Amino acid sequence: MTTFAVRCASLFAVCAAVAALSACDHKPELTWHDVVLRDAELHARFPCEPDVAQQKVDFGMEQGPVNVTMMGCDAVDATYAVSHWLLDDVRQADDALAYWEAAVLTKLKAVDSKEGKSGAPFVPVGAMNLSRSIRATVQGEGPSGWTITTHGVWFAKQEGDKARIFHAVIYAPKPQHEVASQFFQALQLQN
Repeated sequence: MTTFAVRCASLFAVCAAVAALSACDHKPELTWHDVVLRDAELHARFPCEPDVAQQKVDFGMEQGPVNVTMMGCDAVDATYAVSHWLLDDVRQADDALAYWEAAVLTKLKAVDSKEGKSGAPFVPVGAMNLSRSIRATVQGEGPSGWTITTHGVWFAKQEGDKARIFHAVIYAPKPQHEVASQFFQALQLQN
């Protein structure tokens, strides 16, 4: 084989390897859907068609079990969800956020991820300005023991003497910072 042929073969091999690696890093295009959670007066955008479910959950608060409504779906190896429930006493909203955060993070055996720390403020327009109204990115353990990255936000909206408590989340095998920002920035409380 001539020197030129060897160089061409080497160049072809390098190009093929780069093309293969580029294909592995390709991020599929997400198709975003506008959704309104009417009972919660919240506008959201999902990268998939969400399903809705309700379940009674006991967060260990004085109010006892509450009906949690969740809207969620799966897209490109990630789960997207928005959940909410009504707290009877608006004065306990910050505590309710803390209970919900603890429940989620404890279940995941979560720790701060290398790419982000827990507790950055997250207060959408119209939300209550509470100390536990935060955005967090953590790594934890999924149901089958595999590592999972969780991007989550918790916030509350006053409704008279009550408060609507919200949690939006993305569960994925690796960090999805850009998509998480897009998902969370689309959360808009309606008046």
